[in-house]
Amino acid sequence: MRTLLLFRGAPGCGKSTFIKNNYLERFTLSADNIRMLYQSPEQMVDGSVGISQKNDSIVWKTLFQILEHRMKNGDFTVIDATNSKTEEMRRYRTLAKEYRYRIYLVDMTDVPIDVCKRQNRQRMPFKQVPDEVIDRMYARFATQQVPSGIKVIKPDELDEILYHPTVVTGYEKIHHIGDIHGCYSALRQYLDENGGLKDSELYIFTGDYIDRGLENAEVVKFLISIADKPNVLLLEGNHERWLWNWATDQYIPSREFVMYTAPQLEAAKISKSKVRQLYRKFVQCSLYEFNGKTVFVNHAGLSYIPSNLMFVSTRQMLHGVGRYQDVKLTDDTFMEETNECIYQIHGHRNTADLPIKVNDRCFNLEGGVEFGGSLRCVTLSSDGSFKCTETPNKVFREFKRAPEPDTSETPVGDLVTMMRGNKYIDEKKFGSISSFNFSREAFREGIWDHQTVRARGLFIDTEKNRIAARSYDKFFAINERPETKLDSLKHRLQFPITCYVKENGFLGMVSYDETADDLMFASKSSLNGPFVGFLKDMFFAATTAEIRESIRDFVRENNVTFVFECVDMDNDPHVIKYPKSGLYLLDIIDNAADFHRMDYETMCKLAGKWGLTPKKKAGILESYGELREFFDEVMEPDYTYEGDVIEGFVLEDDAGVMLKVKLDYYRFWKRMRGVAAETFKRGMLTKTSFLATPLANEFYGWARKRYEDAKAAGEPLDMPHDICTLRDMFYADTAAMKRAELDKLSGVVSSEVHQ
Repeated sequence: MRTLLLFRGAPGCGKSTFIKNNYLERFTLSADNIRMLYQSPEQMVDGSVGISQKNDSIVWKTLFQILEHRMKNGDFTVIDATNSKTEEMRRYRTLAKEYRYRIYLVDMTDVPIDVCKRQNRQRMPFKQVPDEVIDRMYARFATQQVPSGIKVIKPDELDEILYHPTVVTGYEKIHHIGDIHGCYSALRQYLDENGGLKDSELYIFTGDYIDRGLENAEVVKFLISIADKPNVLLLEGNHERWLWNWATDQYIPSREFVMYTAPQLEAAKISKSKVRQLYRKFVQCSLYEFNGKTVFVNHAGLSYIPSNLMFVSTRQMLHGVGRYQDVKLTDDTFMEETNECIYQIHGHRNTADLPIKVNDRCFNLEGGVEFGGSLRCVTLSSDGSFKCTETPNKVFREFKRAPEPDTSETPVGDLVTMMRGNKYIDEKKFGSISSFNFSREAFREGIWDHQTVRARGLFIDTEKNRIAARSYDKFFAINERPETKLDSLKHRLQFPITCYVKENGFLGMVSYDETADDLMFASKSSLNGPFVGFLKDMFFAATTAEIRESIRDFVRENNVTFVFECVDMDNDPHVIKYPKSGLYLLDIIDNAADFHRMDYETMCKLAGKWGLTPKKKAGILESYGELREFFDEVMEPDYTYEGDVIEGFVLEDDAGVMLKVKLDYYRFWKRMRGVAAETFKRGMLTKTSFLATPLANEFYGWARKRYEDAKAAGEPLDMPHDICTLRDMFYADTAAMKRAELDKLSGVVSSEVHQ
């Protein structure tokens, strides 16, 4: 947890021995050890061996870089250093303030100077310092004070700062209140139904007080009003960091907080000073004993309780053990690894829709209250019994499509005005027709609103205020955005859900050209260019003149756009390798500002009439449980659909909400495409985070060898750009290499046998 332990004492006073004897080595940063990493011991002019101080600037820079990284995680950290100067200790205090750490200093300056000198001479030769160095340090100890904000302790007081269970007595009942997420009405209802806040009862809140709900300001005001009560304990959740950033005027990377929570707090004129005071009341966990039971309360769930909770990273307290979806496994492990009298209560994650009582000794208080679920609470009575309560939340944000603004006179004209006034939307002009598409900045920063999501493959005749062609509103993959997190979809989607196979190509649109009285072809954000040419060639290859005339009449009379997935293995192969190119009719979409399209069955009948291939329906999911099972199945690394690797699926709920599922095979080889491109250009990767599997490393090694072989031969590296061809080459080369290795091994064995 967020605790920094410093030492103060001269070389030879026993700091390192104390650290070793108290099993603190794995948490310790030592300047001496870092010096040894930068250089080996070297000979001195007097014949002794030592470590030069010439690298000290980079040594201390490295130490503080590591320290700051650990502080970001909230790791318990020990610094093995002399800390003889006030200025040195102030640096730690500055970091502690930024990362909300407590600092303790073990004072060993009362060790007699002659003892230090004697023990210094017994150290390894290269760790010894001259006696005069120790003399100077003791002189500084007398004059240079420990800065305020750092609590000084003696070596025998170490145990007092370590985490110990609290014995709770005198309370009639203990309430454990789960993730509130800005849902004050549900919280208020629970408290009112239980007689309000009683002095005779203890209240432990498990964190995540804000975001996603509609009553964030009310929740924060309430917490400020109760924070100083002796029978209230407020745990920190992962969402509270945005609250701290807001109160300290720091950058907030959370779009949810910036767009929804912050405006609520500001409208309510909530004092940032009071929020800072509130935040300092938050603790990272609670371990208490109550009438024969030991209860561990934390935000996200641990798999066991270590010898001392001080040693657990704050990051794990706030985010839990393992992956987000591993909550059931975590609780079951806790059940197996802890004593039968120890219980765990946590919130944060519940992707599998677990009940409050997960097993005999673990309780999950994440109930999706912010999505219309329930506020979960557990009470422990003096008789030792647990009671689980779910309070339904009736005040929550409906996550449905925003209604189209009232633009009955000139709706398209108003849409054009809005698009042109949005700095996150780019316009390309093709005569009277303009294409509107979200900018790279919008994509990079995640600026998605009612306008930017529509600005995707949208073509408007700005002179006639007419939609000339349109594609889909932008939609997202499961777990890509906060609103598409799997655990929230239970409350956001209307079941049943229809699943369609997602083909892997580029998007093409066919609509009506009024000027030419003919079909209009578009791709991405253009009415011309190579992809439009590819689309046109494929469309002409798949249809006759008679069919094209019939389709022209249909799109003109019905004012619609045919949207295709264009799989062009000759000109634009993507990640999935198809035996041949093909056009897949995805939807027939109304040329209107708001998104509407033809039903799937009617579209399939028309496709059959014209000899087109419609998208493939993969199945129906009737419930959230079926969605969970489907997602877990298809996200397995070796998953195939009907024996084939595919890009993924498009899901559509009963209200028309669309989601994507990108599969592991597709995502892996899409990353490898980038790996190959950079390696062929530079010879190596600048970032190796994608090389997380043996296959990824093998592919990277193959790409580097190709680059190095070409460089050694003095020849330009002539490699294809598409990953389909590169993947085939990689498998062919590695298979050949493996066969050669086997042949070589076989020869060696044969030779040895004959000898």
